[in-house]
Amino acid sequence: MSTTLPAEKPAIELSVLEKVVIQGDLSVLSPQERLLYYSKVCESLGLNPLTKPFDYLLLDGKLVLYAKRDCTDQLRKIHGISITITNRERIGDVYCVTARANTPDGRTDEAIGAVPLLKKETKWDEMRKKHIPTGKIVPLGPDELANALMKAETKAKRRATLSICGLGMMDESEIETVEGAQPIVIDDVPDQPGGIEQNHENYEAKAESSRSLPPKSVTAPKNKPETQQSKQPGNQSPNATEKGVYRLVDMKTGVSPGGVTFAQMIVQNVSTGQTETVIAKSPETLEATTDIKNDTRFEMELAVENGFKIVQAIRVLDRVA
Repeated sequence: MSTTLPAEKPAIELSVLEKVVIQGDLSVLSPQERLLYYSKVCESLGLNPLTKPFDYLLLDGKLVLYAKRDCTDQLRKIHGISITITNRERIGDVYCVTARANTPDGRTDEAIGAVPLLKKETKWDEMRKKHIPTGKIVPLGPDELANALMKAETKAKRRATLSICGLGMMDESEIETVEGAQPIVIDDVPDQPGGIEQNHENYEAKAESSRSLPPKSVTAPKNKPETQQSKQPGNQSPNATEKGVYRLVDMKTGVSPGGVTFAQMIVQNVSTGQTETVIAKSPETLEATTDIKNDTRFEMELAVENGFKIVQAIRVLDRVA
């Protein structure tokens, strides 16, 4: 007696696979399907997936793969690709390196690696606690210049390798020069297919935070109670205001790179005993700060702007003994 086994369900639905192949968007895949797709790509190229030759990149709202150093190094070894630097030149404020890739069967391909020799000048902003552009373009420093020259050669070699192997994907050395391109850590990839659009703003916030702050791995707790979230300045409405009676702990004034005079105040809430940092920048509030001493109690009205508590109004109360 013969039995007919049911047809095995495809590992990836054909409609989903079609969208991946045609549109190049991996966000439509589940984590398991992405892992299978990743393995199949490595298998087709003869790469070892355990070395992570590819990583994820958010580009133009799509989740795609980009090639890492392990990828190009393995490809050169597998296919016997040799690289020759054929030209190095400076074109204006750009340094260019041309690399030629050769295969044992006589095929050749060339690619250029280019890097700028100028940079945007930045200055540390005490109020924002990050470096912000000053609007000036300045030459690279000695160490930066040395790294730029090596980066141009590396970029040329890797681009030539990918091109001769027929891989139309980005190399990791190109990412920082492409506007909007954001490397995505595997834990950040949406768990549900189609979730990339909902998470796009989170990716942008993480990228901006990593550029402006020292490296730090912090994971916000999930399902945080609303009462706790409301205490964080970044979660408040820009129009929300709060009032309280405070005592001055410390104060210093300065001028931002944009020419705005401000007073940064560390104050203590009289009722709760908690200290916090607030910013006074309007002419009225700056004038009112001149009447505030360490032994002065004052009432403040605060509003949250861009994550900072900005003083809206100050009313000096009686002095304490």
